[in-house]
Amino acid sequence: MLKSISHVTVCRNPQFYTTFPAVAAITSNELFAVFRQAPNYCGWPGVSEGAYSHHSCLSRLMSSRSMDGGRSWSEAELLYASPAGGCQDGGLYYDGRYLYANSFLWIHVPQILAQKLRDNGYGTYLENMSAATLPGGCFLLRSVDQGHTWEGPIQPDPLPDGSELFPGCPRRMHNRGNLIRGNDGSLLWAGERYSNHPAFHADIMLYRSIDDGRSFQYLSTPADSGGEALYEEPFLHITPKGKYVIMIRSQRLLPDGNKTRAYLVTVESLDGGFSWSRPRRWNIHAEPSATCRLDDGRALLVYGYRKPPFGVRGRVLSPEIDDLEEAEQFIIRDDSPVIDVGYPWIAPLGGNRFFIIYYLSRSDVPGAGGIEGSIVQF
Repeated sequence: MLKSISHVTVCRNPQFYTTFPAVAAITSNELFAVFRQAPNYCGWPGVSEGAYSHHSCLSRLMSSRSMDGGRSWSEAELLYASPAGGCQDGGLYYDGRYLYANSFLWIHVPQILAQKLRDNGYGTYLENMSAATLPGGCFLLRSVDQGHTWEGPIQPDPLPDGSELFPGCPRRMHNRGNLIRGNDGSLLWAGERYSNHPAFHADIMLYRSIDDGRSFQYLSTPADSGGEALYEEPFLHITPKGKYVIMIRSQRLLPDGNKTRAYLVTVESLDGGFSWSRPRRWNIHAEPSATCRLDDGRALLVYGYRKPPFGVRGRVLSPEIDDLEEAEQFIIRDDSPVIDVGYPWIAPLGGNRFFIIYYLSRSDVPGAGGIEGSIVQF
């Protein structure tokens, strides 16, 4: 079980709401991290600590690098800022040749244009949490030199049903999800089918690339909520025996418009992602999850924990992930002063050592968030 743990700060700046990170190991010493950064408006007249800018059109994808196994990190640098709107959560995958950075886009819609969309019957997918936005779908950046230069952005094919946000603007896979090489060597990308019709819900999609990420085509729908739940932020894990398991953050919309706290849902595939088991809900609160293999094939599962005490937790699972609820839970962090915490990602350091990245608020910097990390040894 857990032998040691130490904590470091990756990036924290009181001017910015810095959140939703991912990390990849280039070598056991060189790590690369990405995260989302948007202005911090706390302190403006009437703006409380809870006014998080989740839909800011100014949000951008930032990066940082460590050359000493995660103990220290470079100053944050701009990786990508979209001219169409705000970049959201980051994802990373390094396969030994290519470094892939993925995110998704909220298209900024000025209010005068938002009203015209509504007037013409195309306001179904407009969001108004922080600003008028449309779900712009996932995008991918690819690097052949370990993150020093990048190609892209590349978007997956539109959703297979041919639906559109409005004429000429197809709907695409959306939301945070990971990339991984499948059993056949293709590149797999898990994401979300986001919908507001007839009610707010989301399903899990899987896309595949056979050209190393230059294009992605629809493969399957691993988890369909039937219009009754939010299945989001998937993380695909492949076991030593070749079973595909997707960890899903699951919530339900309540009659008053609020959402239940998230629980872990899983689906499994035994045929390379073409067909999937029925979704299974576990008594594990996870917002959201990430996994990585230990040297002996077991799976390290980590997840955000948004019940008091707020923080990040984990479990070490059997190689085939058949003991989710039986595996002992351990605490990585439980010192976040607010519920806005989590979104972990894992990079292996070798020898059953791992760097776990996540975001965590601090009481002395209201509204800013910040990227933290933990080095753990098993």
